[in-house]
Amino acid sequence: MISYDERDRESVLRDLESPDDEVRRLAVERIEALSLEEAIQCLLDRLGDSDWRVRKAAVGRIVAQRDQDRVVRGLVDALSDGDNSGRRNAAVEALIALGSRAIPALVEASTIDDADVRKFVVDTLAGIGDADAMGAIMARLMDEDTNVRAAAADALGAIGGPAACSALRETATDGSQEALVRFSALHALDGLEAPLLADELSSLLADPLLGPPSLALLGRAEDDPGAEDALLKGLSSGRRSAREAAMRGLVRVAARHDASGVSPVVRRIRTIADASPEMVLETVSRLGETDLGTQLGLIQFLGLAARRESVVPILAACAEEALAQVAVATLASMGTEAEDEISAAWGYLDAERRQDACRVFGRTGGPAAMTCLIDALEDTSAPVRTEAARALGGLGFEEALAPLVRRLPLCEDDADLDEGERGAIAAAIISLAETNEDIAPQAIERLGMLWEGAEAETRLAVASVFAHIASPADAQWVSVLLKDPDEGVRHAAVEAIPRLQADGVPEALRLALADESATVRVAAAETLGHCAGDEVLDDLQRLVLDEDPRVRATAIRAIGARFASDPSPAVRALALGALHRATEDDALVALAVIEAVGEIGGEVVAYVAPLLNRAEPDVVREAVRCLGRRGEPDQLMSILPLVGHRDWSVRAEVIEVLALHRVQRAVPAILRRLETEQDDFVRATILSALERLES
Repeated sequence: MISYDERDRESVLRDLESPDDEVRRLAVERIEALSLEEAIQCLLDRLGDSDWRVRKAAVGRIVAQRDQDRVVRGLVDALSDGDNSGRRNAAVEALIALGSRAIPALVEASTIDDADVRKFVVDTLAGIGDADAMGAIMARLMDEDTNVRAAAADALGAIGGPAACSALRETATDGSQEALVRFSALHALDGLEAPLLADELSSLLADPLLGPPSLALLGRAEDDPGAEDALLKGLSSGRRSAREAAMRGLVRVAARHDASGVSPVVRRIRTIADASPEMVLETVSRLGETDLGTQLGLIQFLGLAARRESVVPILAACAEEALAQVAVATLASMGTEAEDEISAAWGYLDAERRQDACRVFGRTGGPAAMTCLIDALEDTSAPVRTEAARALGGLGFEEALAPLVRRLPLCEDDADLDEGERGAIAAAIISLAETNEDIAPQAIERLGMLWEGAEAETRLAVASVFAHIASPADAQWVSVLLKDPDEGVRHAAVEAIPRLQADGVPEALRLALADESATVRVAAAETLGHCAGDEVLDDLQRLVLDEDPRVRATAIRAIGARFASDPSPAVRALALGALHRATEDDALVALAVIEAVGEIGGEVVAYVAPLLNRAEPDVVREAVRCLGRRGEPDQLMSILPLVGHRDWSVRAEVIEVLALHRVQRAVPAILRRLETEQDDFVRATILSALERLES
């Protein structure tokens, strides 16, 4: 804790009055130089500072003060500062941050004479959102001031619950209440998804202010035929706000019906839309000028109406990222109508909209979609070509195989793409082959024809496809890939080897085990670990002597996995010998030993003990962790000296393991360590461990 003197106090008081905003902010951060009473008063004053950063700092500091009662009283008093809206708003923010601690004082203030203050009190209680304030808020529904009653309705919507819904329903349908209060109650009910029936709202539907929220709320009413009729009637309202509210309500109604076919309500919507094309055109025109929430509802309604003239405008709405997903789904739901319109407009679409169109086509899959997607593989834009390839792969069009393969060597690298065009095409070919087993041989044949003279990137893409679709009949091709000059191609080819034969060690794998690239040998070693048969053991024996530690580490893990599933004498002898040598190997190999031991358990846990003396903290920490999971109680004592290890993470792990296993003999050593421990995290671990050990 920082120690302050009188000079610091005077400096803070002086700086709090500085004309420089940053100086005042820094003074607020040093407020502890003042006495508690003085600090709270200064912070209350700074809540009204002209600079928002100073006000924000004051909110953070006043919430942290110890005398919470004094703080809350001061903040509630600040709500009365009608001359400084910044101070009042900052006080609200601080009271909300204090949460339930501020509720008693706010409840008391909710009855004072100043209506503005009562409203701010209600708004603050809404921000806190604690049900303990429900009674005080409901009492404000009967307040003499209209704005306070409206704020109370909003607050009940923020808190929710059965009592709030009941009070809001009563308020919304109370003809003696002002329109503003009923409007707030209707919006609150909508937010709480608490519907009213059409009969209850019938008198409000024609009201210019209350009609729109009433229509929106009707969309939440289930099993109420009157609600559906009222919403459909609302589409012909002379007020745009009412029509759009009816549209949002109808979207909710339609969403509750069976999605497998066209529901009766959707048929009625389409009948009205066909008879009122001007309504559709006006709705389309609103897509570019209203707020996002409204646009979202309008897009979904236009999808229900399924009018062709709305297709391209909905596609254009994809330019707004927040609308793109819903717009694409809406167009996909329109099926062939959307396909035909987008196809007709294709030449006028910019690259981004063509990309969105490919996403739509990937979900519709009609004839026009297939034609456009195949043509899009030759688009001038790489993102469009990439999206077209993804869509074709997902749809499983056999006719797409030849164009995809033909495009593969023509791909261009684009740094702006998360996934390259080649990768998308390769994934599409794989998807086609997995969808239809008859496609795989065709794909292998076509890709083989690309091989001669292809660039490394193309050969790599071909190899990645082979890794997923090759069969035993393609062993010769895999051997060719394993002799490629590019190590990336050879690495990808290794992944195809398991597909060549079920048992034994394929000759292609032995070729990869001798590869000049350590990366390829690592991949081969991983593959070897999944092979059955005793002939694997000789290969693993050679790999644990490889010149590259990554290969040796992979071999150790493979041996551990084999021993865990097959503890035969031959495998046991290989494993024990390899683990013994590896404990003195590179850190990567030592970590592999720990991983293997963790999988095997039993007698081999003893091979972890020598690793406790390694210089690398990562190795020691993982060894401790392994002993904690697999070791016997007497083996845990071997980690006790590491309570004083030079690395904090090792000390923390040792103490945690000892506490977890209730090693009571460790208590004196842990207590001694506590006397000298400087690391805060380790000290916290020690205190927690001692509490568990001594309980």
